[in-house]
Amino acid sequence: MTVEYVFDTEPLIAYLYDEPGAPEVTERFRAMQADDATGAISHATATEVVYKVARLETGDPNRTSPGEEELEVGEMDIRVLQGFGLEIETPSWNTVASIKAAGRISLGDSYAAALAAETGATLVVGADPEFEDLSLDIDLHRIREDSV
Repeated sequence: MTVEYVFDTEPLIAYLYDEPGAPEVTERFRAMQADDATGAISHATATEVVYKVARLETGDPNRTSPGEEELEVGEMDIRVLQGFGLEIETPSWNTVASIKAAGRISLGDSYAAALAAETGATLVVGADPEFEDLSLDIDLHRIREDSV
């Protein structure tokens, strides 16, 4: 299966919480539903979505630890995203390590970049500056220029 879009966590959270840039993500999901595009996320991105949604669902994400109910909301959101045709894939660990070793990028972002590099897909990201100096040539699409 040829993957055309790989999504980082920030665009998915933007979509789920109707933040700036959400229409850009919606447009790609509609293309996926119409079989005009394919999409994937890394397993690290899926993990980030679940825990970030769970933390947001507490109402006080910086002070309150999520419980089972909040984690279930995050897991349900992953199933919703999969309903658009989003696949959860695992890039090779050596590609991830190469990207992580070459720059100031989080491990989760390294997984998204590695998946995009290995599939030749466009990496859909938010305003995160970590993606500007990647060691590999990856096509980026930013859904917004400013952080939320």
